Amino acid sequence: MEQNQLTLKALPGDSLSSGQLKLYAFSFNEEPVGCIELYDYDPVNRRAAVGIVVSNEYRHRGYGYAMLQHLTAFCKANTSLHQLYADIAAVNETSIHIFQKAGYSCCATMHDWVIRADRFVDTLRYQLILER
Repeated sequence: MEQNQLTLKALPGDSLSSGQLKLYAFSFNEEPVGCIELYDYDPVNRRAAVGIVVSNEYRHRGYGYAMLQHLTAFCKANTSLHQLYADIAAVNETSIHIFQKAGYSCCATMHDWVIRADRFVDTLRYQLILER
């Protein structure tokens, strides 16, 4: 999947100043493929969390990575953010792969942080320092 085959669009009036920014992803033929968002925005420390959801029929086709690349470029060009981060369940190998491929590094482990399939699992914090 080519990055230029993806378009991110915010809802009218949605902005990071409200504490979160949700961008909806559309394929080259305007099919909705998912959503990527910035949330837990901290303007003092200039950081925000990243969340990604890709529709089932578009998973494992490169859309998650392309959405993350678009969001990173948007943040570098349009915000004063210093870093982005994501908290990922340690059992979510697909998300871990996407964030590692995008240059994020694991900086923390929260043990028994979330429940998946009726058991506690660790959550990993991945971080990307945005270079100017």
